[in-house]
Amino acid sequence: MSHKKRILLKKNGFTVWELILSLVILSILLALLIPFYLRAKERAAQKSTMADMHMWGEAIALYIEENSVAPSNPRGQLHYKKPIIKELTPYLKAIRIVDWWGHYFCLWTGKSSNWYGIPATTDKDFIIASCGKKGLQEGWRYEPENPESGYFEIKKYKDFENDLVLWNKRFVRCPRSKKELAGSE
Repeated sequence: MSHKKRILLKKNGFTVWELILSLVILSILLALLIPFYLRAKERAAQKSTMADMHMWGEAIALYIEENSVAPSNPRGQLHYKKPIIKELTPYLKAIRIVDWWGHYFCLWTGKSSNWYGIPATTDKDFIIASCGKKGLQEGWRYEPENPESGYFEIKKYKDFENDLVLWNKRFVRCPRSKKELAGSE
């Protein structure tokens, strides 16, 4: 092949080595970026779930303020057919009964809201929970002598499987940053 043809071929396309090098670089970049993307996606789902739980807590608190008692107890998973949905409709702009991972919220009201070892003492108590990414209750128990023990730091992808628990408008099981955890000690 003449020198001119080699120069023309070189200008018109990639050599095999250039193509392989490009693919290797692209693969390395993807391998580095995909975990960051997945973690950001799960963090967004977790934050959105916590915002929805807070909205439910506000609605229940308003209901209690007007009626002096918590709404009817769904005793676990929320469904549209449960009476509490109808009772809280005036207090909610939108009704979302599943977390951002697609699992039903769990809700307990009144004196039977003693899940997670949380002491229910009045008819005005309530607990709202999301069982995290996998939708399985993790087995965490509330410790009254150490209420901060429910906070955790997101260190591994598996930490998104931890439950989120709101008790009477206050999160007792949720993620906190290193700074927040250091400040609570």
